[in-house]
Amino acid sequence: MITQKERKESRREQVRKVGQSGNYWYAMELSKNLKKGKSIEAKFWKSSIALFRGEDGKVRALENRCAHRQIRLTSGVVNGNNLICQYHGWTYDGCGKCIQISHEIGTGKKDKLPNIMINYYPVQEKYGFIWVFPGDPEMADKVPLPSIPQLDQKKPWKFIPIDITIDAHFSMILENVCDFNHAFLHRDYRPFTDPHLRDYYRQEDTITMEYDTDLSQSQVVKVAGEKQGKEFDNMTLWYQYPYQASNIADKYLHWLFMVPIDEKTTRCFFVFLFGALEIPLIRVQIPQSVRWPLLKLINKFYVIPLLNQDLWALNEEQVAHEKHPDEHHYEFNPIVSEFQKMSLEKWDQYLQSEVDREVRQKDEKKKFIFHGCGVTKADLDMHRAKVNENGKVLA
Repeated sequence: MITQKERKESRREQVRKVGQSGNYWYAMELSKNLKKGKSIEAKFWKSSIALFRGEDGKVRALENRCAHRQIRLTSGVVNGNNLICQYHGWTYDGCGKCIQISHEIGTGKKDKLPNIMINYYPVQEKYGFIWVFPGDPEMADKVPLPSIPQLDQKKPWKFIPIDITIDAHFSMILENVCDFNHAFLHRDYRPFTDPHLRDYYRQEDTITMEYDTDLSQSQVVKVAGEKQGKEFDNMTLWYQYPYQASNIADKYLHWLFMVPIDEKTTRCFFVFLFGALEIPLIRVQIPQSVRWPLLKLINKFYVIPLLNQDLWALNEEQVAHEKHPDEHHYEFNPIVSEFQKMSLEKWDQYLQSEVDREVRQKDEKKKFIFHGCGVTKADLDMHRAKVNENGKVLA
């Protein structure tokens, strides 16, 4: 008889325990929420990050702890382009180096500042978001941010981002937004009806799905959609790790940027893009420049109530998973298995890159050995043990 300890975990159980790779760019905050001279806390897979905007207007990101007593730096003060700990006044620049200590250091060392560093993370701002690269900073320039053509053009489409935190693992959210078999949940709003998964395939880091579905029953499309949605009968979705998106005839699109906080919490930024909207009854297209009031109404009375139904289901699924983690799971949509394989694969790649990075830092005799955000020593030890067990060679 196989004991609980000897039982091999299912892929679903394994994926519900891992984070996302830190070697990608993540939208961690809305730019408008971080004013000049202020700091704010962001979280990435059980790790705290201090975001602060200096007097030069640029955002910087540091490990959210002072090297002295581990106090959160976001409780401190922004001075110029530096961040000062509230407790003893230790000052850090944007690269994580302690450049000033406001008190006597010690007998005979009053004038000598020790070499003190904390981790830092590359930052960019785009599309109204603050993007952070929480993994290996040396890889940041080689990894592009997601590209949204409708927002990169000369006259970008208008949108109002939706920022919500969901009490569920990120993999559950991904499975939800790409599995149209849950149309029953949204029967009151009918964003899609009679879905059929026509095709799906993976190319490198992107999984693409093609659905045939009736989109003309959507309340928004019926009221303000082009031709009331009568010519829209298919949708393309993709998971371009770690970003998820969809496209309907290049007229209605959405992007989802997830930030994994822990095993049961994920912050989500939704971007809904409407390229074709008409004034009801007279069916005249509404210019992008005057859409703000209508977009607010669509979010308030349609998009957010629709998302709230998903929030309810995902919260229930998270609770159910915690109660019945090892129960047999019936799954009929093949894309769910593909997502889970990719999530596990990318987490292993992240851990391996951190093992390699640690070796590199030691070989270079660096005084400070930093790991990517969200990675612990226990994670690396478990990864080494798993790789050795499988007969692979570690750096």
